[in-house]
Amino acid sequence: ILSTSCSTEDDVNVTPTQEDFFNLNVGNTWVYKRYNFELGNPTTYTFSGITDNVEIVENVSLNGVSFSKLKHTKTHSNNSEQSIEFEYLRVNSSGHLIGFYASQYDLETIDENSGQVYHPGTDFNFGITVEFPYGSLNYSLYPQENIIVENNNYSVLPFKGVFTPSSSELESKTVESNYQSQIGLVKTVSHLVSGPYGWEDRLISYNIGD
Repeated sequence: ILSTSCSTEDDVNVTPTQEDFFNLNVGNTWVYKRYNFELGNPTTYTFSGITDNVEIVENVSLNGVSFSKLKHTKTHSNNSEQSIEFEYLRVNSSGHLIGFYASQYDLETIDENSGQVYHPGTDFNFGITVEFPYGSLNYSLYPQENIIVENNNYSVLPFKGVFTPSSSELESKTVESNYQSQIGLVKTVSHLVSGPYGWEDRLISYNIGD
């Protein structure tokens, strides 16, 4: 699976503009729907039935490192199933959004290097290459662009990973994570490495506090 989380990193100095990009206030909520690529037609999307209700429920300290704790409540319209997951986010001193899910780590071992870069904020100097046995994924921040998601206009900074396969049997693909300043994640695009399947998570609504 190709997704937009890419790497851990060390902290460096940050400008105020970078710090102001993300809004991680307790009580903030976002609602996302997942859309799958139509089989045989990767330009057509259909709603998967999955809705993700996200809320920042509290600020926590894990071994002295401060995080915002997010609760994901996912429902599936096809079978009424519901699942709950917890995610932890923080903005490091580089102005980069760092995160991980509770299932990925032993919370008692968390330190400054735990988690992955979800988005570098306004840091156009940030870039990283992730090597896989089947190719490489090169991440960088792209210039601001306007996109329409669920009939709403957003001005986002896309953080994209371009996959270059090491085998002619695989295709080059691009994953992306689109964030708008002070609103947060607007849309992601993900792919399977092999095969035509891919999906988008799209922002449906949000409630952001100052």
